[in-house]
Amino acid sequence: MKTLNKVAQITLLFWLMKIVATTLGESLGDFIAQTLGLGYMVGILITFAFFCIVLGIQLTRKKYIPIWFWLVIIATTTLGTEISDFIDRSLHLGYTWGSLLLFIGLLTTLFLWYKNSII
Repeated sequence: MKTLNKVAQITLLFWLMKIVATTLGESLGDFIAQTLGLGYMVGILITFAFFCIVLGIQLTRKKYIPIWFWLVIIATTTLGTEISDFIDRSLHLGYTWGSLLLFIGLLTTLFLWYKNSII
């Protein structure tokens, strides 16, 4: 059985690109919410829509295409920034409670994924 590889090869260039993508995601999230004055909730909606579009395109590709892979990474970091900033600054939960909330969400997702994969 042939498997599809749609992930970048893990090299020094990968890690450099990951740092750049993460920095861009942080900056883009702040630009949307603060510089444009749209707020974190609108920022989440914008970045979630962008994330869904580029993820959908990436998932339909038959092979690794760098632009789509890295756009998904940028969308992920931007959406993550918007969500964490919303939890901290709009809900005023702080980083500790925000991290706990996101950790519970991760555990719930993994539990549901595991439960559905054993059926």
